[in-house]
Order: sequence, then C-alpha cells, then structure tokens
Amino acid sequence: MSDKQLILNTVQKIDDKTSYEEILYTLYTQLEIQKGIKDMKDGNTKSKSEVKEIINKW
Repeated sequence: MSDKQLILNTVQKIDDKTSYEEILYTLYTQLEIQKGIKDMKDGNTKSKSEVKEIINKW
C-alpha cells in the first residue's frame, strides 16, 4: 500500500467531528507505527537484554 493510500484510509476512518490537532496526531502516530514496522523488517531492533542494559544505565 502506498503512503498516500495509507493516509487516505486512516483519514477516512476518523470521525467528522475530530479536531485538526487530533487528525494530525493520528497521522503522526500512524507514521511512527510504520517506521517501527520498517525497522522490524530491516532487523533494526534490540533484544530484551539490550533494552534492559540501556534502561539500567539511566
């Protein structure tokens, strides 16, 4: 599915009374989800133990 089609599908599911800010937030959230899916497909993820190490350094 193209980016344009994904955006159109997302916007069509939004209620007509939704504010401009909420629409933008929904699209931003969709963008971040798509980036995460791409990272998973590309193998750009961290293991559970790597994440625990990072958190423990905080």
